[in-house]
Amino acid sequence: PLPVPADAPPHLLRARPYIPALSLVLLGEGAELTATAALARTMGIATQVFAKEDTGALRLGGVPQGAQADAWTAILLLFHDHEWERTILRWALDTPAFYIGAQGGMRARMARLDDLARDGVNETQLARVTSPIGLIPRTREPGVLALSALAEILGAYEALHPLA
Repeated sequence: PLPVPADAPPHLLRARPYIPALSLVLLGEGAELTATAALARTMGIATQVFAKEDTGALRLGGVPQGAQADAWTAILLLFHDHEWERTILRWALDTPAFYIGAQGGMRARMARLDDLARDGVNETQLARVTSPIGLIPRTREPGVLALSALAEILGAYEALHPLA
């Protein structure tokens, strides 16, 4: 909370909560990444995009260079090639991000969690990974997936507010 001056009129709040803005780290490829980045930016969400196609931004087995995540950040992986996810998810789980999600169905989820468990990631950390993502099950249209995932992320963000 931000303090109110001691000589402020008594009808004012004694403290005002500061709620940081939502930020988003998007990692992936293809139309889903493009649609989600465009919608997030249209909504005014601070968005860092790391595309598989961008030389230097991502590499297989590496972490996103220069990505920053705090407790008000959502990290969303939008890969079709799930072998790109393992190292990135381990990086994401080491951040305080409030949401970590990865595109894919239940088979992809189980394989992803098995890989992370073999890497020594504990159950508490594994539970932080949301998959499948979004409020609309099994959607394949990039724009609908973007809307669905961002709606889920916004719901989780709103639940963090101290007055929620």
